[in-house]
Amino acid sequence: MEKQIQKINSADDLKILLAKQYQAQINNYFGDEKKALKFLSSVMASVQRTPKLLECDPVTVVNSFMTMAQLELMPSDVSGEAYVIPYKGKAQFQLGYQGLVTLFYRAGVKSIISEIVYEKDKFDYTNGQVTHSPDVFADDRGKPIGAYVIVETQTGGKIAKVMKKKDIIEIGKRFSQSFTSEYSPWNEKNDPELWMYRKTVIKQIAKLIPKNETIYKAIAIDNEDSVIAKRLKDAEKESDKMKMGNLLKETNQKYEEKNNQENESEKQTQ
Repeated sequence: MEKQIQKINSADDLKILLAKQYQAQINNYFGDEKKALKFLSSVMASVQRTPKLLECDPVTVVNSFMTMAQLELMPSDVSGEAYVIPYKGKAQFQLGYQGLVTLFYRAGVKSIISEIVYEKDKFDYTNGQVTHSPDVFADDRGKPIGAYVIVETQTGGKIAKVMKKKDIIEIGKRFSQSFTSEYSPWNEKNDPELWMYRKTVIKQIAKLIPKNETIYKAIAIDNEDSVIAKRLKDAEKESDKMKMGNLLKETNQKYEEKNNQENESEKQTQ
């Protein structure tokens, strides 16, 4: 965002700021004034639920919500489409499972079925075929042991992906910087239905199903929260330092400093 943003003191402040400076963009993204107004109300409710966002860099807060608007998703813990999470003084956009599902349906996928598998469920996965017979009325289905997704494409073909809990959690720990944050959807207190398990599986199957540019962009933005993305950025910074132009600049600076010191020394001895 090029516009200068002052400190945001309340959810009302953020709503007013977005309405005054970004209303035209938001209307354009949603293509519907009513949806745009609903989005602004949802932003306000989201900040009220997570007041820690008011302590974050206001530019990152606005950028995160505007990214959400660009993808035509709603910031709602109820819908689970997308989240804005406070992390080390900055706001981070994070795509939710339902947001991914919404984008896939927009891209033309016919159906998506995703479930959590519990240790007492009857489950089988053979040659790409899933058979799952849970007792949904059981008082205790045991602990969660994994998740799966089945996607039906426009041609009628079905693709399945199954992952065990250990691998899902490992991906969360390895790739999400905010994995341990109390505000993270990875925190099971924030996600008792384990939607992040489903999201992880559908992101893995994304390479195999039809997508459009919006989905590519959404997944890329979501991956910006990753530890790997941070390492790449850090590596790029280090690489920039090693470029010939920067090395010459650094050498010239050292040469000038040395020259200045020698000149000062000569003046003192005269």
